[in-house]
Amino acid sequence: MIECRQFPRIPVDLQVYFSTTGNTMIREGTMFDLSAGGCAVASTTTVQSGSAVRILIRATDLGSPITIESAAVRWSEHGEFGVEFVGVSELDQNRLHRLLQASTSYQIRPS
Repeated sequence: MIECRQFPRIPVDLQVYFSTTGNTMIREGTMFDLSAGGCAVASTTTVQSGSAVRILIRATDLGSPITIESAAVRWSEHGEFGVEFVGVSELDQNRLHRLLQASTSYQIRPS
């Protein structure tokens, strides 16, 4: 299979909170894949492909959570879903970029 992603994905293990449009209930999940344009989340909550979600990424190294105001669910299966970031403030884009740099640096450190 040919990889057609615009941004490379980086394996991560981050706690996230999310809610779907029209639902005020906050759900919890674990982000296991992250890029500048989207992420993948594992959760016990089923999220339908095509849904819109708001996501808070707990990035403890950055202090406060990174907020993705709007993301589109592109796929959902077996307790996991993938989203494309649609609405991210400039501040949170900068913080996301710092998180990606830190995660990349962490991965290439020698054991």
